Amino acid sequence: MFRLVPIAASALAILASTVPALSADYFDDMRPAYPDDWQDDSISFELGVRYWYSLGSQSIELSGDIFTANDQSHSAEAHFRINDSQTNTYLKGVAGYAFAINGTGTTPSGGVTVTDGKVGYIGADLGYAAFGNQEAGIGPLIGYMYRKDAPNIGRESFTTATSAADINWQTGTQNWSVGFDSSPNDVDIHALRLGVSGQAKFGEMFDINAEVAAVPYARVSGVLGSFGFTPVVTPTTTTYLASAAAIDGWGYGAMGELMLGVHPTDNMIVRLGGRAWYLQGVADSTFDTVTITHPADADADPDYEVPPTYSRQTFISTANPFSFLRYGLLAEVSVKF
Repeated sequence: MFRLVPIAASALAILASTVPALSADYFDDMRPAYPDDWQDDSISFELGVRYWYSLGSQSIELSGDIFTANDQSHSAEAHFRINDSQTNTYLKGVAGYAFAINGTGTTPSGGVTVTDGKVGYIGADLGYAAFGNQEAGIGPLIGYMYRKDAPNIGRESFTTATSAADINWQTGTQNWSVGFDSSPNDVDIHALRLGVSGQAKFGEMFDINAEVAAVPYARVSGVLGSFGFTPVVTPTTTTYLASAAAIDGWGYGAMGELMLGVHPTDNMIVRLGGRAWYLQGVADSTFDTVTITHPADADADPDYEVPPTYSRQTFISTANPFSFLRYGLLAEVSVKF
């Protein structure tokens, strides 16, 4: 049976074995219930840092318009792994964030240059070496990963007016205005991972670690700030975009990783390898528009007595396809104890 929290389980086992021992030895000069050099050799730890050079390719469709980004990202990453040899289980986690992003993209307005954005991730897996052991075994894993994949491909303006009170009208004239704002792309992915991992060790110097995981379900949500349109102006009205486009959908895909390791010392590991993540699916999108009726002249004099009016409408665009691909090279330095 899996020990979901190996450290806590081991601590409880130690406590349970200690209680009767202490009772038996209470009148024997309070001698220890276990040797001073006792340790639980079934638990081992691995901590390390990685550098990930990744290439990203992103495509999102909205109302027939296609938004793409192709970037090169440089990410710093930390990871841990806790092995339990008694049950052949492990718990591992990873967290990373891109400190440099560049590339190109396309929007309905044309080509853009990517110079920043947000690319990050954090996740954890619980695995079981069903065949073999921690150093040479293979078995299933289940995990969760949160990802943010949002290279900046520009942003479009939308009005911040929420009522007629937000219209700045110079009374008696045709002159009026409203405030504007904008938002960057900001996409969040919450993914379930189901897969298989394997480890093998070759002598005392080399090892290999590999995993492949299906993503049967991923929730995708956020904001597509690069969506927008030119205000629609008629003789009597003007229509503006009134919000960034919100997206909400689901997807599926796959993730894989392969690492080759060298052990220059008993406790130090240097690894090189690669990783690839892919996700596709569909999402609904919602956005608001505002139509402002221009000031009007109710009689023949030069003054405009009728103030501008405000009306808001929400639009929903369903089943918009999207895809996210990120792959690249990994370099790792870790310690094991």
